[in-house]
Amino acid sequence: MLRSALPTYDVWIDRLAACELPVLQYTCARLQDLQSRVDDISIRDIARPIRRDALMTLRVIRFLQMHRHVSQVTDVNTVDRVLMMIGMRGFIREFGQAVTVETRLHNAPIALANVRRILARAGLAAQFAEAMAGMRRDIDPEEVATASLLHDTVEILLWLIAPQLASEIETLQQAQPDLRTRDAQREVLGHTLFDLQLALVQRWHLPTLLAHLMDERYLNEPRVRTVIVATALSRHLYRGWDNAALPDDYQAVSELVSIDPDEAYALVRNVALKAGREWHWYETLPPMALRPRP
Repeated sequence: MLRSALPTYDVWIDRLAACELPVLQYTCARLQDLQSRVDDISIRDIARPIRRDALMTLRVIRFLQMHRHVSQVTDVNTVDRVLMMIGMRGFIREFGQAVTVETRLHNAPIALANVRRILARAGLAAQFAEAMAGMRRDIDPEEVATASLLHDTVEILLWLIAPQLASEIETLQQAQPDLRTRDAQREVLGHTLFDLQLALVQRWHLPTLLAHLMDERYLNEPRVRTVIVATALSRHLYRGWDNAALPDDYQAVSELVSIDPDEAYALVRNVALKAGREWHWYETLPPMALRPRP
């Protein structure tokens, strides 16, 4: 594992791009159970557990991009469509065995806890995005949800390959509450996670639409704004229901889906409550477990 920042931007991208992608132990268990009943299940049955795990989703989408046929002229942006192209048995053949996050980080409990937390946060962001996109009558809410799920991929990878550096960023922010997150990242890593993410998406040749939806430089577009609002909302909720940024998040939800702020709060609460029932997936406390009584 890295204990100091890498010397150049290109070296960072090389190291991150080469990182083996483990998956959650619970995801593996669910998929193994489904594999034993492959003749009795549908593609959606397989897709659901994949969509709860950002790392598995990334593995699946990258696989199709790496094996893209010359006759494929359009990008495939969702797990369901990838599975339709490679088939359930093709999926089982390629992804039946995977290294788990728990195995990879068995000697690094703090890093493991943080990877689980960020994966849970990404899963919640995807559910917020899908709910908001549905209310906006988005052309394909699942595309927006997938982009939200993958939005913080580099942060996950940093905890996998350089947990000491990831911890230094958090310590720096705790010591200097007014320090912007990106300034802390730049001080420790030499670069921001946003810049690294943009380059990594290009290196992996992820679908153009997903790359666009994750790019906050296009924040004026409603679909991109949905992704950014969803990921910010999830991040802030995992810091506590008293987080100072949440009122602005509720206002952003209100404006995005054209509902009043009380309805926006109810939407957030209901999605968080539903997501909280899946806490065992990540073995980390969901925001609803920490929500103060009204």
